[in-house]
Amino acid sequence: MRTVLDARTSSRYGARSRGGIHTVLDVETALAAADTAARLRDQLAAGERLSGPAARRALTAAAQAPRFEGRIVPRTFVHKARAYLARDGIVLYDNPEALLICAFKHDVAMCEPDSGATAPRQYDCRPGCANTVRTDGHALLLRERAGELDQLADRLPPTPRPPPADQRRAPARHR
Repeated sequence: MRTVLDARTSSRYGARSRGGIHTVLDVETALAAADTAARLRDQLAAGERLSGPAARRALTAAAQAPRFEGRIVPRTFVHKARAYLARDGIVLYDNPEALLICAFKHDVAMCEPDSGATAPRQYDCRPGCANTVRTDGHALLLRERAGELDQLADRLPPTPRPPPADQRRAPARHR
């Protein structure tokens, strides 16, 4: 939802409360990020390893993240959610489509988030971003995806090759 909504189009959606839909999004985003950190903490405890430029930040985030066991969210949680998301550089966002975790740090994000954004543009993950973290599981899935692409490429017809230079026709000359 966060990728679709922005302040211009959604400021009045659900506006009977002060924050409208953005309040709900902040809470849900904070819960999802905390779940990502908790899952990563469990994976690390089970022997999973990390790689990527933001691996050290992800280790810190996983160690420091709170674990939310339930989903009863009081009104005061909105402020806590916003404070949690404002921890630039140590909030983890899972991106299953890109097979990575983003340890979002605004000033190095290649997805070009809006100024003041506390979350990445997950539809715009780019190779080489300094926020990228991958687990061994991500690497395995990437290898599987590459194998699938290789199999598809093997089924493609061969590309036509240009004729040898001595069989090419000379360009027509205008007189």
